[in-house]
Amino acid sequence: MVDTRQLRYFISIVEQGSLSRAAETLHVAQPALSLHLKRMEEEFGCQLVLRTSRGVVPTESGQRLAQRAQEVLETIHRLADEVRGLEAVPTGPAVIGVPTSLGPILTVPLVKLVRERCPEVRLRVVEALSGHMQDWVLSGELDLAVVFGEAPPPGLSVRFLARESLCLVGPCDDALTRGRTEIDLDGVLDLPLILPGLPHGVRAEVERVAMRRRRPPNVIVELDSLDQIKTLVADGVGYTLLSPRYAGHGAIVTRLAIVPVVRPSVERTISLAHAASRPLSIAARAVNDLLLDLVARHTCDGRWV
Repeated sequence: MVDTRQLRYFISIVEQGSLSRAAETLHVAQPALSLHLKRMEEEFGCQLVLRTSRGVVPTESGQRLAQRAQEVLETIHRLADEVRGLEAVPTGPAVIGVPTSLGPILTVPLVKLVRERCPEVRLRVVEALSGHMQDWVLSGELDLAVVFGEAPPPGLSVRFLARESLCLVGPCDDALTRGRTEIDLDGVLDLPLILPGLPHGVRAEVERVAMRRRRPPNVIVELDSLDQIKTLVADGVGYTLLSPRYAGHGAIVTRLAIVPVVRPSVERTISLAHAASRPLSIAARAVNDLLLDLVARHTCDGRWV
């Protein structure tokens, strides 16, 4: 199979009209250049040049080959320029998943950052419960996603972003939470809790620490809507555990008390994941890098600040 190097060699032979001058121009030994020419003639099954006392001249077939070879090489050069241009100015679609609990601090800033730095990228942000994100990345519905958990399933390539501690959230006028600066986990597990169902990240972390304490959480309602959970808590129906950033977002925060959980704390790991079997597109890779920059602004020593 003829390659681009042989095409370049042949064009130089035709342009120079001499194997020796072509060899000198290409910085190739003349015997090696003669061997390349011989192999090309064997590959095409015809004579490509005529050897004369004044040098070499292309046959009709050789002239056609030189012309088409020049077109091929120019096309390859243009393709390289186009690819480099894509890297410089990412274009095309990119779909990222952001868990609902992190939407208030990530989604709007990320969209603004992408519009500012990569205006040719058509960004789609999918906000949903974190338990679905990993499956959607593996199935190809998402290019990348922010996920929770220490051990992602096989097939995901993950990069650590941050850790955060969950807090107890109760009504602002509740005697248990009013004025408290912290609360022990054992006391939290006995409270009437309103939590999302599995595989939501919050529920998974609560179940994990509860199992270590050998005390199952007292879940009175399962509800996969964090906003509705906050409303029920504010109305005094029960308590919940949430990210302090999400719990403190929105107008309803004035009706809520947020208390850190200690001894032990309930922590979760936040990572950025994509399918290990599929390389990220240029657009998705640009969004990936911008999200890493954004997270770096919100973290210190691996924790949200």
